[in-house]
Amino acid sequence: MTWDTLTDALRDSGALPADWEKVFRSTPRYRLTPDRIGVDGAWIDRLTDPRRWTEAVVSDQPLVTQVYDGTATASSSSSMPTVVAKMLGHLDVADGMRVLEVGTGTGWTAGLLARRLGADRVVTVETDPGLGIDARARLAAMGLHPDVLVADGMLGHPAGAPYDRVHLTAAVQRLPGTLIEQTRPGGVLLVPYGTAFCNGALARLVVADDGRSATGPFVEDVAFMWVRDQRPDSGEFDIDEVRHGPSEIDPAEIADSTDAAFAIGLRLPGLFRQDVWAGYDRLGTGRFEVWDGVSYAHCRLADRRAGHAVSQSGPRDLWDEVTAAYHWWERQRRPGLDRFGLTVTVAGEHRAWLDDPDHVIG
Repeated sequence: MTWDTLTDALRDSGALPADWEKVFRSTPRYRLTPDRIGVDGAWIDRLTDPRRWTEAVVSDQPLVTQVYDGTATASSSSSMPTVVAKMLGHLDVADGMRVLEVGTGTGWTAGLLARRLGADRVVTVETDPGLGIDARARLAAMGLHPDVLVADGMLGHPAGAPYDRVHLTAAVQRLPGTLIEQTRPGGVLLVPYGTAFCNGALARLVVADDGRSATGPFVEDVAFMWVRDQRPDSGEFDIDEVRHGPSEIDPAEIADSTDAAFAIGLRLPGLFRQDVWAGYDRLGTGRFEVWDGVSYAHCRLADRRAGHAVSQSGPRDLWDEVTAAYHWWERQRRPGLDRFGLTVTVAGEHRAWLDDPDHVIG
């Protein structure tokens, strides 16, 4: 595959809007990708394996470009081209607009925006100094010179405000009001959003006429790395006085359904979950765990009706709450992500809603 054939495929699938095709072809991802990338858990070095590196960067897959020290957890990446193309479509830019990007990463999206709008219309902010410096150099090598700043992107860049569009490239649980304040009324914020229960979805929020809030629907099923200071933290807690019982619902119905998990996360904010296959579990049995930092519950993925399938500890009966939230989702006719939306105020209030901003949930 070549970059042109990938661009053709994105155009033919409808992911790449027609007005972005020329920009995509002239701003290929491989020009803005570091020499060392991670693919499917393995690292590929351009200097030692140029063929595999080239195949990866012209393919429709995400590329890990950095991990947190001492871990295998990605801290920066180059997003899947399909996702980038769809996000640019939802951003809906037009000539003369000013865009603030939060999360420069490799610089590829900033390069696409600069090519489309002009470098003087694009500000991109990166919290990691090394990433920001490298992205600036790669962009300059292509003749692109957007304003690349090394700073806390959650604070935006007030000196360049107001912006017509604000584009986040990392997921948040809380959208700072300052980013709404820096967006003009009627402007758009494109925000990867998630909860500790489910990451996540892409929100397209439009700023109100008074500039004091932004609201809009979730428009895509996407999962991004978290903004660094909003990564879910399970906390530390003690498990005592365990209460056992069967489960009304099959935990696999949640584990296998992004729609169900996302709805439950909106109904139960602050509830962390994970699927666990631990050595002390019976062979072939995993567990669906949830906790809030104080209370804890798990449900076995097998034999859910057995008397000890569910264990709960702490002041909240968390599995009962998850079960109730799942039944609520069923009563709403199993809504997909696109039936949910979000309203955020500059004061920091977050209201998730179903079908209409007046139908607040959670």
